Amino acid sequence: MKKLKYTIIAIFAFLFLSLKIGDSKSEYQIPISAISVISNDLDLEGDADIVFGHNYSSISNWSGITFFENIENGIFEIKDTLYMYGGQNIIYSFNIIGNEYPEILGRFYDGQQTNVAIIEINNGNYYISYFPMCNHLTDFIYGDISGNDAIDFAFISNNDFLWGIIYNDGTGNFTAPEYFDLTFPPIDIACADLNDDGRADVVISGSDTEIYFSNDTGFQQLVLTTTLSHDVSISDFDNDGDNDIITHTTFVYPNHRVYMFENNGNNQFLEHDYFQFSPFCAYGQISDFNNDSLPDMIFIDWDHSELLIYNNLGDFQLEYDQNIDINNLGYQLGSLDCNDFDGNGFNDIVTIISTQMTLPYNVIILFNDGEGNFVPDPITNVPEKSESLSDIKAFPNPFTEKINFNFSKIQCSKLNISIYDLRGKNVFSLTTNFKKGGKNLLSWNACDFNNNEVKPGIYFAVVQTDGIFFKSIKLIKH
Repeated sequence: MKKLKYTIIAIFAFLFLSLKIGDSKSEYQIPISAISVISNDLDLEGDADIVFGHNYSSISNWSGITFFENIENGIFEIKDTLYMYGGQNIIYSFNIIGNEYPEILGRFYDGQQTNVAIIEINNGNYYISYFPMCNHLTDFIYGDISGNDAIDFAFISNNDFLWGIIYNDGTGNFTAPEYFDLTFPPIDIACADLNDDGRADVVISGSDTEIYFSNDTGFQQLVLTTTLSHDVSISDFDNDGDNDIITHTTFVYPNHRVYMFENNGNNQFLEHDYFQFSPFCAYGQISDFNNDSLPDMIFIDWDHSELLIYNNLGDFQLEYDQNIDINNLGYQLGSLDCNDFDGNGFNDIVTIISTQMTLPYNVIILFNDGEGNFVPDPITNVPEKSESLSDIKAFPNPFTEKINFNFSKIQCSKLNISIYDLRGKNVFSLTTNFKKGGKNLLSWNACDFNNNEVKPGIYFAVVQTDGIFFKSIKLIKH
């Protein structure tokens, strides 16, 4: 009973803390005009550090990069800042030159054209190399396009209707850019091996979405679709071992559409039915939040105030999971990144508030507790779970009159489901003693111990098997 008590207290402490503003464990102040964010283990200490890119600020007369060190289980502090001329709205972190530490990729404008900036980190010292891309850079990406086990860079220019590549000769030196004309202004670019030949292929989106398969003689072009798309991602979306293509775009206000293209091999793709939802969104990213090996999707809505998460159900089906309302003080969320910052095995979210002004905080980290909730404190003491059930599902959820709990027994003899309201009050409990295994069902009729119907709102079902915590489930009653 003592273990269950601590578990329940932790659940509701997280819930109440999520309403606070200015919690030092989840909200941070970094230099103003942060616009981009990525994460990687920069110091090789086994945890995810964070890097922020900043636009030029007329207030601070500064643009550059901030290094945010993960000092202990999701607690961060500023390690350093680095000035670099040109807005850093595109940054990456990857091991490019083959040494022990990953490098940072940014961009540098020399007054004539945009260069990719490769920042090497060595014992607190920074070494920056610049390689030209194009005059009007829209976006760039990295991948082994030539197949020589070295990272190349591909880029697009919306203004000039072109894309291009600078190749890595394998020693960290790069060629002059090669340019390729397009018949439309490109909006986004992605890069990954689509046909398992050891070469990264290039996908470009805009009024068309086109694939450029890399081979020994150049590129084989394939028009994937003529549907307008703002963003393109490459991911093994169905977890079958090959890379699929996901695009999304604002359709007709207030709707947003996600288009999914399944990789069927031999440079062939099958377009599945699109997934449509509202509100329409300004930015999206793919990340597995529930550790089921299926990448989910997270979006920033159009007014930059909410995060929306959609679960990947498999077979190229998405389902709404939750929205996270960010108190952004009236300013816009700039970008986000996902990684396991506290080391509990689940991907967390870091997002920034993009503004020229100094705020009490402009970085927000939301920690994934592994039960579908994002909370403001790192999850460092994860209770050991019972493995006596295969899983337990609640449906329909949200519900009105009754909610069902469906589960399969493995080895437990007793199951208890305690329902708690937002104040932590136990409003009802369900208990069953097992005589045989197999599939089972328990139902709650949305009434309390006095048989009075509970009010609409949010509740939590805390599941115990043989007195050991198994799972908590968020319930929504309409």
